[in-house]
Amino acid sequence: MPRAHPSPPERLAIVKLGAIGDAVNSLPLVNRLRDGWPDTRITWVIGPLAHGLLAGHPSVDDFVVLDSKRAGDWPRAIRALRASRPDVVLDLQRILKSGALTRLSGAPRRVGFDRARSKESSWLFTNDRIPANPSPGVTVAQYLEFADHLGVAARAPRWDLPRDAWTEPRRSAGPLVVLNLGASKEANLWYADAWARVADELVRALDAEVVLSGGPQDRAVADEVARLAEVAVDDRVGALTLRESAGLFAAADLFVGGDTGPLHMAVAVGARVVALFGAADPARTGPFGQPAGVVTNPTDCSPCRKRYCFVDGHPCMRGLTADQVVRAARAALER
Repeated sequence: MPRAHPSPPERLAIVKLGAIGDAVNSLPLVNRLRDGWPDTRITWVIGPLAHGLLAGHPSVDDFVVLDSKRAGDWPRAIRALRASRPDVVLDLQRILKSGALTRLSGAPRRVGFDRARSKESSWLFTNDRIPANPSPGVTVAQYLEFADHLGVAARAPRWDLPRDAWTEPRRSAGPLVVLNLGASKEANLWYADAWARVADELVRALDAEVVLSGGPQDRAVADEVARLAEVAVDDRVGALTLRESAGLFAAADLFVGGDTGPLHMAVAVGARVVALFGAADPARTGPFGQPAGVVTNPTDCSPCRKRYCFVDGHPCMRGLTADQVVRAARAALER
């Protein structure tokens, strides 16, 4: 049963080490905690990449940065977490590493997911669990269940994602559309020829200004998209920081991309999105508040939620057509 905290705790810690999307999706919870408990000191144990985006966020008093892949980083992070003396710690990560940190925090109240939603027996490290939910929503909604459990007043979700303003002048009279080519999981990647076809159709039909985004690891596919496209695109792949990317997404009329951190950044800054889902499960990691933007090609094996595709031809993503995505893009722009 939900168990409201008897009074706002003096100190609270959040353990969420995950990738960019995981951190961004935690922000509505963090902001709700700050609004409901304005005098509580909030500490967040976070990974280095996500910290680069969220450092200085107004709802967080202290960040403890932990590179969990470096064994030597653990003792320092554990000491810093314990030194924050949390009364309550929230394990949003639900894996063994986060469970261990939660237990070692020294907090008397350690709140985590119910057993069914925990992984790697992480539920064993908590002494208070949010209620089981047979029909959980997407990640943002699941994190907000922690605030419900603690009795923190409900508010409209907000992110306040740090970003650098996009000041580039518009190059066309049509919509500014970002095509984000990358994904952290190989199974979530789409194909260069399909991206090029989408760019062609949007420019020709809508006079769109198309900007390619992604990380340095997406350089090869960006080159291929630029080679195959019959229209000019603005290639910013590997050239923008995370905060610059957030500024671009905020300025865009539409963001198109797969299940990856930038998709959730785009949602956080208020962009309309078209989200390409195959191996990933949109019921779990879909764009919060924009289910109509999800485009899928259902197959017998999807959503498998795997990092790599082991089926010949990658049917869930290869079968997702450029025509489908263009139709979804036009519908989103009309919304």
